[in-house]
Amino acid sequence: MARFLIKRVFYILIVLLIVSTLIFLLYRTMPGDIAVQFMAGLEGDFTPEQWQEQIDTINRMLGLDRPMWYQFFAWMREMFLGNFGYTFPGRIPVVEAVRTPMINTVIMNIMVMIIVFAITIPVGIRAAIKRGKLFDNGTLFFTTIGFSFPNFLFGLLLIIIFSVFLGWLPTGGMQNPMSPIWMADGTWTTWDWILDRARYMALPMLTLVLVGMAGLVRFIRSAMIDALSQDFVRTARSKGLAEKTVIYSHAFRNALVPVVTIMAMFFIGIFGGSMVVERVFNWNGMGVLMLDALGSRDIATLKALSVFYSLVAFIGLLLLDIVYVLIDPRIRFE
Repeated sequence: MARFLIKRVFYILIVLLIVSTLIFLLYRTMPGDIAVQFMAGLEGDFTPEQWQEQIDTINRMLGLDRPMWYQFFAWMREMFLGNFGYTFPGRIPVVEAVRTPMINTVIMNIMVMIIVFAITIPVGIRAAIKRGKLFDNGTLFFTTIGFSFPNFLFGLLLIIIFSVFLGWLPTGGMQNPMSPIWMADGTWTTWDWILDRARYMALPMLTLVLVGMAGLVRFIRSAMIDALSQDFVRTARSKGLAEKTVIYSHAFRNALVPVVTIMAMFFIGIFGGSMVVERVFNWNGMGVLMLDALGSRDIATLKALSVFYSLVAFIGLLLLDIVYVLIDPRIRFE
């Protein structure tokens, strides 16, 4: 296993180097002047000579007056040191700008993943067992509806139902606008803060759960149907084993390989966030941060996020290979 891990980490470093090179070339060759973007809105504060002097100073500070090969190696060096530059137009370190949206996205998506798999695995297994019966037909019907509706439409429908008509939940945002004031005068406890955040998190979480369940239930159902039709299941039943033992110890264990693959994709998606859902509910997450960076041509943030997503994908695939070996004795690292 150690030999396998060393080899995979070596491959990850090589691929990460290639991806980083492509990312640098892609964003560096985009039209536009980065120094002019940094000075946006300040044109009237300088004479033409002072303006050009400021532009030249920024280019020197960012290393943009150097050859492209020098810029690339400088960027790679700073990237490995954890310095991804400054955001635009906020002009704050990228690491600081990314920290809070990442925490918000990870917390919400981990909870979504737990809820989704806690529901879809038993529902998918039962649908496969009851294939062709009322429960299975009802599951297929509702999952078809889930496939037919885009996630932003689910979000809007939930806002109309729970916020507009019932008035139970807020339409969007991160917290009650008055909560900082209440916390300052000591009227709010930690439990009040948790409940407030939960109220604002409920609708985007429910949207992601409903969207994620539709495909996963069908996927788990198909994997279980295929496993239940195998010869080893008939052999287990012919031995007189209990039906629960046949289903969960034999069939489901063999159906875990494709299910784990989907779980790995969920792990990778945890850090990416859902751009559309986060925008609909005004949730300060990684998806909204990426959209804002694209809209403002924030090159430093875009490069940092691109490299980060690539690294998360590589780590997720490495963990997937390790889990394959743990759940299926027929698979070996060699």
